[in-house]
Amino acid sequence: MHLATLRRNALCALCIFASVLSCKDKGNGEKSEKPAEKEEGIDLVLQEKALAAAALKIERSKSSLRRSSISAAGTIDFMPNRVARIGPSIGGRIGEVLVTVGQHVDRGASLLILESADVGRARAEILSARSRFQQSDAELARERRLFDGGASSERSMMTVETDKSVAEFGLRAAEERLRILGASGGKASSIPLQTPLGGTVLEVKARVGQPVSPSDTLVVVGDIDGVWLGVDIYERDVSKIHVGDEARVTTVAYPNRVFAGKVEQVSTMIDPERKALEARIVLPNGDRVLRPGMTATARILGQSADDAGSMVTVPRAALQLIDGQPFVFVEKSHGKFEARAVERGEEVESEVEIRRGLAEGEPIVSEGSFILKAEILKSQMGSND
Repeated sequence: MHLATLRRNALCALCIFASVLSCKDKGNGEKSEKPAEKEEGIDLVLQEKALAAAALKIERSKSSLRRSSISAAGTIDFMPNRVARIGPSIGGRIGEVLVTVGQHVDRGASLLILESADVGRARAEILSARSRFQQSDAELARERRLFDGGASSERSMMTVETDKSVAEFGLRAAEERLRILGASGGKASSIPLQTPLGGTVLEVKARVGQPVSPSDTLVVVGDIDGVWLGVDIYERDVSKIHVGDEARVTTVAYPNRVFAGKVEQVSTMIDPERKALEARIVLPNGDRVLRPGMTATARILGQSADDAGSMVTVPRAALQLIDGQPFVFVEKSHGKFEARAVERGEEVESEVEIRRGLAEGEPIVSEGSFILKAEILKSQMGSND
């Protein structure tokens, strides 16, 4: 009843509108065509020339699955398995920086050279351990000759074998310590810091001669072809979000662009202080415009049992406001349109729900409806003169 009243009021206002006809160019000396009589259910008529100039796009209203929709803000971050923050395992000074920001590096590439006295000591330990091992090996060979000739006892033989085993273990341990430090070849006191994954050098905090410690992060290497958006989901919306739900994300940096993603993780615990749980949305980022640290807002689209069913939707651009009332322009036949009052619902992506006033499959003006609105308003102003 409310919608019917709105429609009667709107059509009463529209009944004074003249049907719009295309006017031929007066500069050519041709007379304007006489307006056609108003047809029932037709609020606007465009002749061929005006219709071509308007370049309207006609689509049919469609039925879409009713979906819940929640909005949440958060910050874009690296995916954990696609970023490496590289620093030294020992103290020292930066001897050489080998990379720059923006450079692509392969897994295992050297990023910088670290000079450290600890490396020198580790190399010296290897030399000492190797010398002891070689000495014990020679001693074992001599003892075997004596044992074979009957000049040595089995007990002496076992003692020498044990000494060699201990020396060999010491050498392996010294080599492992140097390996953990990342040293292999090079100067006695220098080691290269290498990246454990391939990607782009995103940050370099190292300067030649800079003293560093194991707590320092010197280079960040990451693959940002895919990023994460972490958002807080408040307790009232927890039932509306699930792993696999689609998400539409906008950023402060690119407000007119929508990025499509999916919910990959939903925390199993609600933070008792914030009364929210964290959800992570995976966003493809092939053009690398999304950067870690950016602020973004996600509209997460899901389904809920209490909202089951379908709804009629139209493109957002199909709706026009006339005197505060939403209208769509329904094509009744070629060049003839009805301005129909509707009750709008929620926006879902680029579509708007129409709760009343429009049925599924009706042809509506999806692009260029503002031109028809302007013609309606122009006719209204003309009738008030």
